[in-house]
Amino acid sequence: MPTIKAGNRVFHVTDIDREECSRIVPMRVLSLGLTRTGSESLMDALRILGYHEAYHGYQAMISNPRDCEMWLKALRAKYDGVGQRFGREEWDKLLGHCQAVSDIPAICFAEDLIQAYPEAKVIVTVRDVDEWYESMMTLVTAIDTPLNKYLLVPLISITNTLLHSRFRLVPETFLKAGLCLYGEDIRTIARETYRSHVSRIQALVPKDRLLLYHVKEGWEPLCAFLGQPVPAVPVPNGNSKADMLARHRACMRLNLRECGWKVVRGLVLVGVLVSL
Repeated sequence: MPTIKAGNRVFHVTDIDREECSRIVPMRVLSLGLTRTGSESLMDALRILGYHEAYHGYQAMISNPRDCEMWLKALRAKYDGVGQRFGREEWDKLLGHCQAVSDIPAICFAEDLIQAYPEAKVIVTVRDVDEWYESMMTLVTAIDTPLNKYLLVPLISITNTLLHSRFRLVPETFLKAGLCLYGEDIRTIARETYRSHVSRIQALVPKDRLLLYHVKEGWEPLCAFLGQPVPAVPVPNGNSKADMLARHRACMRLNLRECGWKVVRGLVLVGVLVSL
């Protein structure tokens, strides 16, 4: 099992086909706040409170990239009308090992997950919309560079597809998820998307099942909502801008490294066959 250090976190990279999985723990929390609202800090907090696994977008991007096989299928079904839209049976396959889920791509399916898991509590992480916008634009600017857009991402995507790498669907999945949420012009529509996303969830979820939560509020409102004792440690504050950018760079390196090893192994095999 390869590992990769990205920012302040070590990821163990697996190769699990979620189509063969089923639910093994109850889904207890749906964290449906947008990216860069404290979603990872909340997942770390839930782990401290005993919720396992608490699924974040990095699981699909780095830890088990084969999750993107199902995420992309779900995105195409919901937004393109291609295939059957996911219900509880499909979500139990993809997220059956999780007691909590958050971040992109999951937030593209807020209504679907709320309907699939009516017993789960819903948390929407929030922050000042202008602070959130600035943080999102840092992410967008770092990713949407000519080097990434016109060289690295196409090169990685083509190579991964040709070599049938487990990472082959990661770029397409996260690009499509972003487009489904924000459209083509995220810089113009982001603030309105933020407001409408929060309002839509408020309209869908009964007040006794919903918490709007800012991580700066600390443990008290979170633990009161979940019926948990307050831990004797600070609330986590993770996924800083530096860590976020480090993880995206690490994901690129991991993709390139996996492609490189596949090419090397292929050349060695060809060399052996030629020498026979």
